[in-house]
Amino acid sequence: MLGLPKILNLTYPVCLSMNMPMFSKLKHPSFLAVMYGVLATMLVLPGSAFAADNACQQQGLHIAGAEIRATAPNAPVTGGYLHIHNEGDKAQRLISVHADFAPHIELHEMKHQDGVMKMAPLPNGITIAAGEMIQLKPGGLHIMFMHLTEQMVPSQMHKVGLMFDGCGALPAMFMVVANPGHNHAHSGSGTHKHQH
Repeated sequence: MLGLPKILNLTYPVCLSMNMPMFSKLKHPSFLAVMYGVLATMLVLPGSAFAADNACQQQGLHIAGAEIRATAPNAPVTGGYLHIHNEGDKAQRLISVHADFAPHIELHEMKHQDGVMKMAPLPNGITIAAGEMIQLKPGGLHIMFMHLTEQMVPSQMHKVGLMFDGCGALPAMFMVVANPGHNHAHSGSGTHKHQH
């Protein structure tokens, strides 16, 4: 992304070349200060407004510890984990997840059945009660990213969209880590052993 000085360096000569009376004032020393203010407003406000206007955040939903398990090259699947805090006054339900790097994504649960740990999809989503926190973690509830289009490399950040039935989409940044839930272990390339 271009910084403000770079943008000004690119736009200043163009404005002067227009040779119009109104642009003669561009040579004034105060021009740069004014432009910095204008451009800062244009570049910063949209992102701030987006965060403030997110319906899920307004209803008390907050995300923490969002992680994706690192993979080996060409691995087809991996798991996603996070904490979802619902500080609102009504229950929220996570119904789907979207990401550019995985065309097919499901919500899953690992649980013991007849003495065997089995993984099952959750077609009805995951409910977070009002005032509660739910953790998606290895060996329990988790996101299954399937048909990966790229390798998940430690320290990468990926934007993931979380869809809730009560408030819509909540974007979140997930960090790729070698060992989810273990203090962001970034060393090594990471391997995928179909652990969820």
